[in-house]
Amino acid sequence: MNGSFPRGPAPFKGGDTSDDAHLLRCWRIQDCKGCLAQPDCSWCPFSWTCVPNSYRMPLLAPAWEENICPHWAERWEIRTRPLGCQVSTITTLTSLVTIASTLVFILLVMLAVLATKKVRVYGRKYPGFWRVWKYGWRAQVLSVQGRATSILRKLGMKGTRKQGAENEPLLPSARNVDRASSHEPN
Repeated sequence: MNGSFPRGPAPFKGGDTSDDAHLLRCWRIQDCKGCLAQPDCSWCPFSWTCVPNSYRMPLLAPAWEENICPHWAERWEIRTRPLGCQVSTITTLTSLVTIASTLVFILLVMLAVLATKKVRVYGRKYPGFWRVWKYGWRAQVLSVQGRATSILRKLGMKGTRKQGAENEPLLPSARNVDRASSHEPN
């Protein structure tokens, strides 16, 4: 009896008659409405059982107690007092996540619209600001790249190959294999 029945925050103890009384008070009820009318009881719909549920938030009891219902498949289908017999925990959590996701999406769309408006206002104030090629950024990038290359060459970390030259291939070609075999001693 100790391990097979669902528990509240404190496990049912063999000698504790208050836990046994709570279990029997809930367990004897055979319908959902009668079960939810009792304090600290929840309804498991697949097994048609009323189980003790004395968690502070009965709706989230499956998160803390995996054996809240007798059958493992109905863990998240438990019906609790604040929402009634037609609403399960999984339905409620799905609704809450959907609502929160929708609000976040609306917020992101609103931020995108505001950013677009700000860019348009900035564009009217400074026409053509988005034409980055007219600012000479290429020359700056090339000069930075040239300085970095010269520093690496001084440190001996960069090869002296010509710009645009192909690197040595990773796999030997048939021509390179023939040359390598001709240099091998017989």
